[in-house]
Amino acid sequence: MARIVILEEKSPLKIEINGIVRSICRCGLSKNFPICDATHKTIVEEDGKIYKYVNGEKKEIDLNRLFQEELK
Repeated sequence: MARIVILEEKSPLKIEINGIVRSICRCGLSKNFPICDATHKTIVEEDGKIYKYVNGEKKEIDLNRLFQEELK
């Protein structure tokens, strides 16, 4: 089963467990997910646009085309 998950955060969540600080990925792009590897710092995305990532490749989603296909 496949799911579409929308992640909008651009920074990790810092948590401390037993005195050890960890960064939890909230962008979904970390190669070490759920641990942040700072990949979010290397990605350039424009506000108001939606992107999908397949095997690390970024593609912008054309919402007009997406919704036209759903209406067919």
